[in-house]
Amino acid sequence: MGTLDGKTVVITGAGRSTGRALAAALADHGADVHLSARDKEQAEDTCRFINSLTSSTALAYACDIADPNSIRQFVLALKTATPRIDILINSAAMWLSGSFEATDDDHLIAAVNSTVTGTILLTKHCLPLLEMSEEPDILAIVSKSGLALEGQSEPNAAYHATKSAQTAFMNRLRQTHPHIRVMSVFPPEFKSDLEYKSPAWFERPSPSTGKTMTARHVVEAILFTLEQDRICSVESLVLGNSASG
Repeated sequence: MGTLDGKTVVITGAGRSTGRALAAALADHGADVHLSARDKEQAEDTCRFINSLTSSTALAYACDIADPNSIRQFVLALKTATPRIDILINSAAMWLSGSFEATDDDHLIAAVNSTVTGTILLTKHCLPLLEMSEEPDILAIVSKSGLALEGQSEPNAAYHATKSAQTAFMNRLRQTHPHIRVMSVFPPEFKSDLEYKSPAWFERPSPSTGKTMTARHVVEAILFTLEQDRICSVESLVLGNSASG
């Protein structure tokens, strides 16, 4: 028996990296997972990985979170596949680093469309399915860059702006939809490319090694927020590296 038994979870950006690991962990904890990626082959590969590892159900969808029509088609497919969503996880986003001035205009627009507009539209279109749940949750994997005067120096100004907007949206959603647990997780820089339950997954480096946290730490933090009793809502969970400790 898993701690998320019977829960229907929708997660975006699950074709690779942390989204893939989180989708696998959710399924391993008993959830029925509906996962999307821009490349459906990547989503299907994640499903095959989950099915080889767990006894839970995982279904793959294609969704380009930067494309409104793709979002609408994704939600239509969800409505055919499931009568409700218990947990919606906004994991997909576009990374921007380097010089803001040197960033191509199209990349800046794509970052806003995916991280900001994509989060807003997907949440909007999924709300009817969330309203069918007795215990609805919405969670966003944001970034410490989404907090005022926080975040690492590598992302450029536009990335900080997209994450700040995502934070503001989640904060307002919490006020306007009090019957839904709305939660934001703010990780710092971390090693994201880590396969769930691989040998490297179980490595626990000491802070004195100078290494950053990994996807395992972020996934475990997210599971912690989701597995709390309904009386408790972890509205904002800010993670920090203690590599210098």
